[in-house]
Amino acid sequence: MVNLDYLYNPNAAKNAFSRNFFIDKELSFSVIENGVILPHRDTSPRGLIGALGGIVDGNGDYVNNSFVKFSKTDRSYLPHEPIKRSDKTVIYFGFYYPVWGHVLTDNLRRIWFLESAAFKKEFKNCPIVYIPWFQRREGTDKNFKRLLEILGIDFDRFQPITQPTQFDKIILPDGSFGGGFTKEYREMIDRFRNFALKNRTPTSIKKVYYFYGRHQIGEERLAEYFRSKGYEIISPEKLTLEEQFNLLINCESFASTLGSCAHNSIFLRDGTETIFIPRTANTFTFYQQILDQVNFLSPNYIDSTFSVFSVRHGLLCFIISEQLKRFFGDKFNGYEEEDFKTFLEYVKFVSGKGVAINSAQVKSYGAAFQDFIKQLKKHAALIKAYDIPQVWNNFQPSLKYRTNVHEKGWGLWQNENKISNPLDSKRDIQAIKINFPNHKIYYSVCFEDEESWSEEVESPTTAGTVGKNKSITGIKIRFDDESAKEFDILYRVHTFDGEWTPWAKNGEALYSYGVKLNAIQIKLENKTNTATV
Repeated sequence: MVNLDYLYNPNAAKNAFSRNFFIDKELSFSVIENGVILPHRDTSPRGLIGALGGIVDGNGDYVNNSFVKFSKTDRSYLPHEPIKRSDKTVIYFGFYYPVWGHVLTDNLRRIWFLESAAFKKEFKNCPIVYIPWFQRREGTDKNFKRLLEILGIDFDRFQPITQPTQFDKIILPDGSFGGGFTKEYREMIDRFRNFALKNRTPTSIKKVYYFYGRHQIGEERLAEYFRSKGYEIISPEKLTLEEQFNLLINCESFASTLGSCAHNSIFLRDGTETIFIPRTANTFTFYQQILDQVNFLSPNYIDSTFSVFSVRHGLLCFIISEQLKRFFGDKFNGYEEEDFKTFLEYVKFVSGKGVAINSAQVKSYGAAFQDFIKQLKKHAALIKAYDIPQVWNNFQPSLKYRTNVHEKGWGLWQNENKISNPLDSKRDIQAIKINFPNHKIYYSVCFEDEESWSEEVESPTTAGTVGKNKSITGIKIRFDDESAKEFDILYRVHTFDGEWTPWAKNGEALYSYGVKLNAIQIKLENKTNTATV
């Protein structure tokens, strides 16, 4: 049973771990006649795996589940180069992505077929083909080949498809891993563990922390904390497969941040103490949730991160949390200066890349993050030393607003202090939306042909009208009582006669006195006297 007691918000995580991932079905295979195998072609800006490739059948239809997994990003393309023709029947093993976590999951999920009666009776002499990643990456092939050798499979039989090729028949085995796992996948993992047990040699290392290292600010300190608890810090990429097997099959406690390193937990003995540190709050690696059930682990998920920026496959931030100390029985006396330095280093680096804070992620940290920020604000000299850009001073999502103008409709969201629309535009504003995540803003408008104000709405609701050709000639904006303790909100409007009104503040009624307005500007002023974050 998974232990969620050491998460920032255990109740919010329960649904994510309520599913049984075992798939009780008989695996089979499909025969695709005159199908074309398309090699990997990348269309994403960073070369991620969710791009193009797979099988197109004889009717020109894309074959689902022929690339990575069922996904909207798994799709075909029209090849520009000539299609090679082959009269062979081949066994298709899918896409090979040279990242160790995917080796253990996606790259092995059709291996069961080579043990099947159908293969041995009908297809044992057929070539085995796969799609390699379009960017060659060294480092995982050797251990992947060794995994196959343990299963009695010769990797030399695997042939890469690097140009579009049409075959008489393509044998597509079902996957034993994807949205869950089958008995065939579990049996394969058990063969690896039995190999490790059979070749086991004594070791004094009983506690292992697998160190990921890349794109993770603060993991060095996290690893040192585990070292103080008796863990050996291991960089798995520096070890042979047999060396890793021996460490994992002997260890009594295994720890890692979530990701490829954590996937190695499938080689542990049943019942081994397991500790996983999520990379962000209330976000769990789906594949790891499946793997937890393959060999009956009961992992402890422990939050020890404040990764609050929207960076997919990017930089993460780890601190020594109250939850982690509580798990090990240490007294928590507030965050240490090194935690604040780690977070400030993370913010400085990420904000320099122009990345926005993820408001939903901030919310998922709840009171823990708010408490951290309150403590951080007391370290004015430390904050100043890191020279955090002003735009990030509150570690909050930006205030944003957008306006709806005559004939053009809704404009783009604008950040705080930006002008909502071009000043030379003669299109009048008819509605506005304001949004400042984690804060409540109330606002209302008045119209040129009416004396009364509209009903006050709460952000990010629309104030005004859409499609009714009713111009706004006044606005008032205020915070709720709690946010008003922290900020003043100021606003002004630009009118058709080319003039700006004076700034209004904190709910004051601002009028354009019957002149149509074509732009709005909103800004915040922080009320705190100490250095803010």
